[in-house]
Amino acid sequence: MGKKHIVLVTGGQRSGKSGYAQKLALSLTANPVYLATSRVWDEEFRERVLRHQADRGPEWTNIEEEKYLSRHDLNGRVVVIDCVTLWGTNFSSTMKVTRTVPWSS
Repeated sequence: MGKKHIVLVTGGQRSGKSGYAQKLALSLTANPVYLATSRVWDEEFRERVLRHQADRGPEWTNIEEEKYLSRHDLNGRVVVIDCVTLWGTNFSSTMKVTRTVPWSS
């Protein structure tokens, strides 16, 4: 098995992070994995997801997982996780928070 490493690609919204990460993944393997963490909230967004999957091509394994990335056996695979920020948001958006401090002092 080859050397394992993590590459974190950062940048602003719609700055080309995903495209860069996909090109990098394809340079490392012929069959990368695209692990999408975005929550699909309506039919319009579902169509966007399907369009993006088709754009990536058949060499990609596409996985949609909002929270529990470790459910998937990705050992030895090259994986693009898109997006780490949304992944974290998925946890916080389902948390129940009780406020114990008054809103104003």
